[in-house]
Amino acid sequence: MQEPKALIQLRRAKQNFADYINRNYAFKAFDCRKCTNVCCADPNFMNVNITRLEAVAIWRTLNSTPRLSREQVSEVVARARAAVDKYSLSFNGDTFKQTYSCPLFEPGIGCLVHWKAKPAPCIQYGCYENWQDLPDTVQFSRVERRVEQLNERVYGDKQDYATIPVWLSRIADEMAEEENSKCNDIINKP
Repeated sequence: MQEPKALIQLRRAKQNFADYINRNYAFKAFDCRKCTNVCCADPNFMNVNITRLEAVAIWRTLNSTPRLSREQVSEVVARARAAVDKYSLSFNGDTFKQTYSCPLFEPGIGCLVHWKAKPAPCIQYGCYENWQDLPDTVQFSRVERRVEQLNERVYGDKQDYATIPVWLSRIADEMAEEENSKCNDIINKP
């Protein structure tokens, strides 16, 4: 499957999941806009892992939104790199045990990719007073399985999950390398 087609299907699957959560659970959770605890910025709490396809969706969203300048996108990537270094994040070991402060969280704004590329665990998450109000895991498992299937159809073999900072840093490096290669091709063209 071509990456652009998979990204469209990824967005559709996540939007359907977000609609499901909003209809059935979100009204039972505390309002994040009024909360003083910023879970996304808590390095002892945040441990969301994503696939390569989700990282590409995040990268494209950051680079296509008119709300962010090139400098602001560079700051997000710098935060991702800093998180990788500070929290010793990698593709190795049990990445679901690795915690970090999310580079996509901007104080006063919130998630920079909320509407277009928010990872499924972030969509499902909410602070609930009663454990009975927590979203069921059946729909979450379905959307995660769909994400994995799309990822495998685009990139082949089962891809590793990794933290947002690790994937974002890697995708940024790959895109910079691709851009440099294009520039060199143009410069060296006879």
